[in-house]
Amino acid sequence: MHVYLDNAATTKVLPEVIEAMIPYYTEFYGNPSSFHSFARDAHKGLDDARRTVAKCLNAANPAEIYFTGGGSEGDNMILRGVAQAYRKKGNHIITSKIEHHAILHTAPRDPAYAQRTRG
Repeated sequence: MHVYLDNAATTKVLPEVIEAMIPYYTEFYGNPSSFHSFARDAHKGLDDARRTVAKCLNAANPAEIYFTGGGSEGDNMILRGVAQAYRKKGNHIITSKIEHHAILHTAPRDPAYAQRTRG
């Protein structure tokens, strides 16, 4: 018997999720950001998924739901967004050595962080 203990990195996909995704792996696999028919079908699936997640989270607007390719991309998006939103309150980002590597690698690239560390 195998026991997987790294569910923070990845988790087994439930069979019902796999079943729901099969059409998007086999029929509706277009880039949802493009303009061709494959894209329209994929975009509809993405919009449907946003509405479903928004409903589960009691979010007011499905447009508030963002999907990313993984945790690092999500960390980057949030860190940069919050830094930009609060830039007028202080042009800096405070991190610690125990942050996830996605945060530690993003913060030095952010202009607010870079300006603070350059003096």
